[in-house]
Amino acid sequence: MHMTPNDTFRLPLPPIAGRRIKMGVQKHFTGSIVFGDDEGRVMQFESHTEKQTALVMLARRDVMDLENQIPFVWTDWMGELRSYSFDFRVSYRDGTRIALVVKNSRKAAEADFLAETRFIARQVTPDVADRVSLVTERHLDPIEVHNAELIHSVRQADPETDAAVRRVVAGTVGAVKIADIVSAAGCSGRGFLAVVRMIRKHELALVLHERIEPEVFVRRSLV
Repeated sequence: MHMTPNDTFRLPLPPIAGRRIKMGVQKHFTGSIVFGDDEGRVMQFESHTEKQTALVMLARRDVMDLENQIPFVWTDWMGELRSYSFDFRVSYRDGTRIALVVKNSRKAAEADFLAETRFIARQVTPDVADRVSLVTERHLDPIEVHNAELIHSVRQADPETDAAVRRVVAGTVGAVKIADIVSAAGCSGRGFLAVVRMIRKHELALVLHERIEPEVFVRRSLV
């Protein structure tokens, strides 16, 4: 739920997935997130790995768009048409689009699954995606997952604090510790979240590949 400057509330936009996901299934993990700015849009998923994959992709600087449950019609070994849904399609800023198949590593190691997935991937045309990639929990970097989850948690703006932190950042040169930015802004814990929002917006970047914490260093993004 998002409050506008006129003090009215707007609910998030509904999912636009190509396939309806049945929520609340007891046999496996289901859930949803709200992504994007302001009221955002709901995205549903059918596994914890799908959720983590979505958050990681949404946090990456080179990702322009993320769609889920992309329908695709393929021809099986017997020549019959069959329907399939890719879990995600990632659109990158360089124009590349990659269809993602997200599975747990045990399923992904099965010979039948790999054979079918490769058979489907060979039929994918450029109007659907440039290539197909398989993602399991083993492909996800724990540091990147941690940061993506933190970045997602601060999507709602805090205008006063955000402005105070942005003023401090505007006067920085080179690498600066997050805790020092927060101290200079005089915003305590809210200031830390405002710095994370600047990382989310790619106005700030981590100097090293590490978890976002008060003691790490950031710098202003060049572009």
